[in-house]
Amino acid sequence: MFELIKLRILRRLLVPVIRLKWRGKVPAGVTAEPLGIAFGETWVPARRYTPAGDHRALPVMLYFHGGGWVGFNLDTHDALCRDICRRSGHIVISVDYRLAPEHPFPAGVQDCLAALDWLVANAARIGADPQRISIGGDSAGGNLAAVVALQARSRHPGVLKGQVLIYPVTDHVSGDWPSYARYGRKPYPLTRESLADLWRWYTADSSEWPASNTHELATPQRVADLSGLPPALVLLAEEDLLCDEGRAYAGRMQEAGNDVQVKSYPGQKHGFVGLEPTAAHDQALADIRDWMARLYR
Repeated sequence: MFELIKLRILRRLLVPVIRLKWRGKVPAGVTAEPLGIAFGETWVPARRYTPAGDHRALPVMLYFHGGGWVGFNLDTHDALCRDICRRSGHIVISVDYRLAPEHPFPAGVQDCLAALDWLVANAARIGADPQRISIGGDSAGGNLAAVVALQARSRHPGVLKGQVLIYPVTDHVSGDWPSYARYGRKPYPLTRESLADLWRWYTADSSEWPASNTHELATPQRVADLSGLPPALVLLAEEDLLCDEGRAYAGRMQEAGNDVQVKSYPGQKHGFVGLEPTAAHDQALADIRDWMARLYR
């Protein structure tokens, strides 16, 4: 109970801290409005970002925020989604999926899958082109995006045209990755200990989480068949304990015959994209923009 109280306090503090860092620098030329995603019995709050100008049949990205499956929300990632929208000319749908530990695995995944189902059925209604749908996410959101891309192969064959994975979590806490030893301790922002805590909160009290710590809806690194995935852009922070597993997942996607581009950012740590306006963030967003522009040529 004490851990949950601390987590809830931290959640409340994160929004003003990130807003302060972005004060006076939030990307302009974007309209943001609340959106309710209702699909079957699932209802998920979301936010739609629309670029200024011509709004006819724009490409659309479904975006899943990071935060270790337990934190962050639409507001912590507001500036990032505005920036993606403004630079790429895409409509961006930011999804406020349910968080653990109040809603353990696979609640968040189910919300993200329902959001994709809804978007496929309603893209034209919101001014988006149903033939130009992509997904993206950072950290735990990158994990969710990778999982959704895998599930979309059978759920919506051929619908997803791209996936942007920003330092994604692709595996359970593991000793397989040398980057854990190099960057998995303080003063790095994401440590091995904190990652283990996040996984524990995400999966605790879940009736569907196996003793093997491997599940197709949570550990894409362990999925045997990675063929038939949409083109991927994988962004990695060089000084991040997740960089090795992210690179390995990109390599496995490539070996399975998928179009994959990997961008690594020297000297950068976990969280450098979106949480504050820096030169590295600006470069990453320019790389995302350029890659997305090539998707539909």
